[in-house]
Amino acid sequence: MADEKQMDSRDFYLFEKIDYTEFPVLRVGPGPSKIQQGDKMIFVGDKKREEQHAILFSSPINCQNSTGNLTFTYWVYNSARVEVILLEDDGRGGYKMIFDDPAEEKPYVDCGTIQLNTECHAEIPPRDKPFRIGIRAYEISNTDGSFVMIDNILYSSSLCKVGIDLGENFKSTPLETGAVGKPIKSATDLKCDSFDAKCRWRSGGDAMVMWRRSGSVLPNDLLLNATGTTVGPRGGYGVLYVEQGTQKKSLDILRSDPITCQSLTENELSFRFWEFGQIELEACAVDLMLKDIECIPIPRGQSPANVNLTFRKATKNFMITIRVSSLNSDFDNMVIVDDIAYRATLCTDALSAFDIGDSFVSTPMLSLLLNRNVHTSQDLSCDFSKRASGCLWGMLNQEDDATEIAANTWAVGHGPLNDEKLYSLTGTAETPDGEFGVARFETGGNAVLLSEVVRCALNNVHVQFRLWTTGSAKIKVCLVEESSPSLLDCQDASSGDVVVDLPRIRRPFRVAFAAEAEDQGMVLIDDIVVTGQICPPTTAKQFSSKTFRPTADIPDPNVCRLLSCDFHLGHACLYESSQVSNSAMHGVGNGKLNAFLTRTKRVFILESPQFRLNTVARLHFDYKLTGDANLFICNDSGTKELESCFKVEGRQGNDYIELLASDTKVYIISRLSETGKSGSLEFSKIVFTDTSDQAIC
Repeated sequence: MADEKQMDSRDFYLFEKIDYTEFPVLRVGPGPSKIQQGDKMIFVGDKKREEQHAILFSSPINCQNSTGNLTFTYWVYNSARVEVILLEDDGRGGYKMIFDDPAEEKPYVDCGTIQLNTECHAEIPPRDKPFRIGIRAYEISNTDGSFVMIDNILYSSSLCKVGIDLGENFKSTPLETGAVGKPIKSATDLKCDSFDAKCRWRSGGDAMVMWRRSGSVLPNDLLLNATGTTVGPRGGYGVLYVEQGTQKKSLDILRSDPITCQSLTENELSFRFWEFGQIELEACAVDLMLKDIECIPIPRGQSPANVNLTFRKATKNFMITIRVSSLNSDFDNMVIVDDIAYRATLCTDALSAFDIGDSFVSTPMLSLLLNRNVHTSQDLSCDFSKRASGCLWGMLNQEDDATEIAANTWAVGHGPLNDEKLYSLTGTAETPDGEFGVARFETGGNAVLLSEVVRCALNNVHVQFRLWTTGSAKIKVCLVEESSPSLLDCQDASSGDVVVDLPRIRRPFRVAFAAEAEDQGMVLIDDIVVTGQICPPTTAKQFSSKTFRPTADIPDPNVCRLLSCDFHLGHACLYESSQVSNSAMHGVGNGKLNAFLTRTKRVFILESPQFRLNTVARLHFDYKLTGDANLFICNDSGTKELESCFKVEGRQGNDYIELLASDTKVYIISRLSETGKSGSLEFSKIVFTDTSDQAIC
């Protein structure tokens, strides 16, 4: 086109042959005289006496490392002429001819000596600086008219490798993430917006051109040319730079950690991307041998907005890859990926806020608030073993007056739990050990677990515990005044290892775990550890409040008289034999109870009288088993029969069972093993003691 800086005086125009008339051979040449109807050329001409000229500019060539060959067909009329020139930017918005510099090598131009069917040929020397090629029509100066027509322009050359201008401050580093090939536990594990140690995407490896990480800000001009906007990646992102001449097979892939199993009902991969040059992407689901399951092309037009893709065929043992599907290796190319997210229902995902494994069960917590003394902070530690029977934690009694903290019930959970389901609900990889505290909410509500009264907190008192929450459930650690049921000074806690610092408190208080939910959810806590200095209890005063029953450290002697038995009177004292189907016969003599088990009489049950304890106690007994008989001691808490049974592992000797304040009956059960044929139980000397094994009666 014509230049606006007065390097030429005329413009080229598009010329189209619309008839079959041939050019006069001797007057218009040296191009062919016969031109097909509809052929197009470019034309410049005039009838002025003053010499006119026009230049047709090429697009810029940044660098070429070999001699370039330019050919074109041309026609001139009435002494008009054509030449080939080279130009470069003059720094003021225009161009200047390179011929003006004597140090520059000029192109060799041969436009033919025979003025018939002759092409113009020019050889352009190698150059390491940007330049343009110009075809110049000149000496157009005849009042009868003169012109130049040009057609069939061809140029061939080996261009230098010129990089994409990423700005002076652009830096990149090898892509090192947290992906190690371990299967994901949740679809959210594949979220990657910084390409750091938390990212579960990595380089595919074994490639000449590898994915890298950068956090550099890209020039606005570069973004604008690529996407039409100046929106670029934020923070860390993945970048693959492909130099000219690189083949697709040499390129790295970006791959996720494996997905073991997912439902076909719903999945969505989303990410943002930028493509620079002539390069295209695709996202593929591949098996663990990197063989394609299905591939989806990435629509270039959506950049830089999120692209959302769904896989229809991949369900088990697969990975997701983002890779180059095609590129023009004549140029440098680059692709950037950021803000990867994945949404899917994995086979291990929990189906509800309560789905933490088929083995999960919960049983009532056996510990009660009995105003037991708290001598040191360590006394408040609790791992919930034996259904929290040894813990100085409990709940308000249901029959007590309603208060702010009267609530649903805390229970003791038993596993093992499904760690993948628990992770999908809580985002925490660890699971509780053994038994643990659990508060379950079907339709919302609250549940409060309280400690026994602490006289005061002096220095560096900390409450540590492990926490898991599901659904809408959440928990706060609060302080409760001894004389008031109101929750005070609460601190929120979130899933994981929790440490709560208690302030210095000079008056009696309780620690409360206050769980609540708007609808469905669960709170799981385990391994409560309390450290620091607290005030020891005083012996002159016992603490009581209207919402907690008074206690004594010595078990009730009346219970002792109910449960102790030496069988010396020829009967089982206040114990009775429970008559059930296939019940074995028994007898009492010589201070012993004997039961005989056979294939038809496989079980014997001895039931204690009902009792009501005021504190923890022990029930000791002597026993002897023969044959295929086994012995079990079972508790009845009064809320559910035979809540727990403890198998006596030995064959004879002395053993005991701990009785909790919530227990109301004891059952002594002997039965044959599944394949057993016969056996017997010998039982004697039932003795009731405190937890120090001191006799009470």
